[in-house]
Amino acid sequence: MAKIFFVGLDGTEKSYRLQTHRPFTVGRDPGNDIILRDPKVSRHHAEIVFERGFFVLHDLASANGTYVNNKRIRVAPLTHGAKLRMGNSYGRFSEELPTESDTPGEEKPIPAQVPDDVAAMPTSQHAQLNLSTQPQELLQDEDLKKKA
Repeated sequence: MAKIFFVGLDGTEKSYRLQTHRPFTVGRDPGNDIILRDPKVSRHHAEIVFERGFFVLHDLASANGTYVNNKRIRVAPLTHGAKLRMGNSYGRFSEELPTESDTPGEEKPIPAQVPDDVAAMPTSQHAQLNLSTQPQELLQDEDLKKKA
């Protein structure tokens, strides 16, 4: 679950849960999903979109700019802990792993490391593939033919 936190000019922090299926708009206008009551924030300041597996922040040609980790951006992917600034409003992005209460049904967490006996099990009638990576120059001609 991804969240964005903003500290208002009054010092209170508000959190917003981001959704992957629709963009989130940020600005001073009451029609935005995240409303920042800051005179230095544009009416339609920025947009957060889920693209290619990441949340991405797009500046919407704002007058005073959008900053991620103290760098002015036009477009930037958001990573866990990224610091945001729009006008005099500060925020941060958090991408937390879902908790048991967030996951529907009886799903179990995936173990961090697969046990050796499971990793060695063939998943089909095809021979097991070696998935180790090697630099191109160290590959033998026979290895290249196998991959083709």
